[in-house]
Order: sequence, then structure tokens, then C-alpha cells
Amino acid sequence: MGEKRVAILGAGAAGAVTAAWLVQKGCEVIWWDQEEQCREDFAVIEEKGIQVEGPGLTSGLRPAVLTYRLEEAMEAERVLVCVSSGRQEETAALMAPYVKSNHDLLLIPGNLGSVAVRRVFEKAKAAWGLLAELGECPWACRRLGPGHYVSAMPPGEKRIAALGKGRTEEASHRFGDLFFLRPGAGLAENCLNSPNVLTHLPGVLLNLGGIAEKGEGFALFTDGFSDGYIRCVELLEQERGAVLKRAGMECYSAPVGPFLTMLRERERHPELQAFCSLSGPDGLGHRYVTEDASCGMAFLVSLGRRLGVSMPVTEALFTLAGKLSGTDFYSAGRTLEWLGKDGEDVF
Repeated sequence: MGEKRVAILGAGAAGAVTAAWLVQKGCEVIWWDQEEQCREDFAVIEEKGIQVEGPGLTSGLRPAVLTYRLEEAMEAERVLVCVSSGRQEETAALMAPYVKSNHDLLLIPGNLGSVAVRRVFEKAKAAWGLLAELGECPWACRRLGPGHYVSAMPPGEKRIAALGKGRTEEASHRFGDLFFLRPGAGLAENCLNSPNVLTHLPGVLLNLGGIAEKGEGFALFTDGFSDGYIRCVELLEQERGAVLKRAGMECYSAPVGPFLTMLRERERHPELQAFCSLSGPDGLGHRYVTEDASCGMAFLVSLGRRLGVSMPVTEALFTLAGKLSGTDFYSAGRTLEWLGKDGEDVF
């Protein structure tokens, strides 16, 4: 656990803030992405370091290596995969020629992506060590401009789970010097406890008019915050809780009510102003729909249907998102059917 060299794959906001955090902790960070994804950002960071704003973060620090060569990043034994769910399989395919049995991988966040990554590796006949994921990203973050990022909340304790029976404690130990981690009961429980399962989809669907008017300037927790939105999230929380209970899983997420009340009274909570001002979503093509409907929400719907739990609000939002987007999120999503026999390693 003591080696300081860590690779980060993915140069979006999550990868950037993670890189800044780990450099600050004294890690030798090798940061990779494809050139078309990060050319402008890497050029600025090469000169000025990572410009980052947010609690607990130091701006201006520079990773040891910025590279477009994946084989260079894979020289580190610990690899953090900080890409969206839509890029996880693509990234795994790029990693496959270089991954070895001494590589321990952590997906940030996971969204059951460990299953997708393992399938890619198995098809390529690649070897690896640990394969684990976080239930949610440690950061509420955005890119403000080339090489410039903001994280609105301090990093808190996150649940980790490994793909493979009995390896979660090992994964928690392996990555525990990098983040504040707690072993989770399994990938399924971690995935369903993500707040994104509750907050993102209604945030888009109930605010399509405001989003169309403001476009990229829309900020959900400022412009889209209403009693109706709060009530919708609370109803989703109740339905998710019923599914978790029927499945014998823990609902460990903090209740949404108190936090939403604080957001509604944000003038009394200046520490939340940065969070409230985070931009997005900007439409039905935003990851709040494309990622969260096809991952956490699709999984919740499939499990609820299998267990016979009534979820009228969840089903309505999920169906509406698909119809408006012209996408069958159930067929394309990470559901029980998608898991198949791999479900044995998820629950």
C-alpha cells in the first residue's frame, strides 16, 4: 500500500480534481488521457499546474507525468479509472494490452463498471490484480476552463467494493491511503446508494423549460430548485428504500430531506454556495440522463421489477426519460439482465 506512484486515467473534472488531491498528498501521479480529450488542458497544466478551487485543495500543483501514452501510465501498479460509464469499456480495451496481474484498478465512480471492464479483459485474455469501484465520485466538480476546475464539497467518506467474493477489505486497504474509504457490502448496494440515482433524472425532466431558456448557464440547485423537485426526490428515496429493504441491503445514504432543506435555505449556509452554483444539466443529452438513467436508475428499476416492489414515480421518470430521449435505457442499461451470471459477484 505504501508506494507513491499512482496512475489516473481520464482528464475530465473528476480526474483533474483527483490528480490535484493526490499530488497534494505526496503521490507521484501519472495522468493519462487521449490527446483529443485533453490537449488544451494538459498544455495549461504543463505551464501553470492544475488550477483548482474548493475546500481541502491546493491550486497550482503539477502531476509528475502528463501523457498521451497509456503504456506509460500503466507503469504504475495502482490505477484509478476516472472516466464516465460510457467510456469504461473503451478505456478497458485500450488498457488490455498493458494490464498485468500486479495492477490494482479502482473505478471512480463505478456504476457497476467493474463488470464491464472485467468482460473486456477476459475477452482479451488479460490478467489483473484487484478490480474495485467507488459507489460515487469523491468530488462534486466541474471544469471551468482549460486546466481550471472547481470542487464544491470537501471529500467525505466513500464506500468501496471489489468485484470478486471477499476482496473488498483488501481493496479498502490497498486504496485507503488515497481517500477516506469504508468497505461496502457489495457493488450492487454501493451503486443503488449513490445520490445520483435520486437527484439527477428528476432534475432534468422537471426543469426542461428552464434548461432550454438558460442553456449551459443552468444550475440545477439554484435555477431548478423547487418544492416539486424536493417532493419528487423524496418519493424516489422512499421507493429506492423499499427495494433495498426487500433485497436485504442497507440504505446507508444520508436522508435527502435535511440536505435539501439546507439547499433551499442556502443564504443561511454559505458553505453550500459553490455546490448550488455548479453548472448543469444542459439538456436531455447531459450525463444526468444518459449515464444515470442507463446505470443506477436502470439497475434500480430492474431489481424492483424482479422483487415485485411498486415504484410508480421511478418507473414514470425512467419511462419519460427514454421516450423524450428516443433511447431504450432499459435494453441499453446495466440491469439484472445485463449482469447475467456476473450478478453472483455483485450482490
